[in-house]
Amino acid sequence: MVLDISIGPKADRFLQGTDQQSFDRLSRKIRELANKPHPRGARKIVGEEGVFRIRVGVHRILYSLENRDQTLLIVNIDKRSRVYKR
Repeated sequence: MVLDISIGPKADRFLQGTDQQSFDRLSRKIRELANKPHPRGARKIVGEEGVFRIRVGVHRILYSLENRDQTLLIVNIDKRSRVYKR
């Protein structure tokens, strides 16, 4: 089952400002998440209800499953040093 993808405002800003190579790599990983929302290496974020993260090189994608697991919401994308800050 392929999930619908929704990109949050923080993630959208990051994707619009990144270089083409990083954009391609991140968007490919997001499409893979829509097919398999809990891949190997996905970890639950401590202190956040239902938010997971995956590593894509130096970047992290924070995501959650919404609407009874029908929608993949990309909460935030950024480098590891910045992604967990509020």
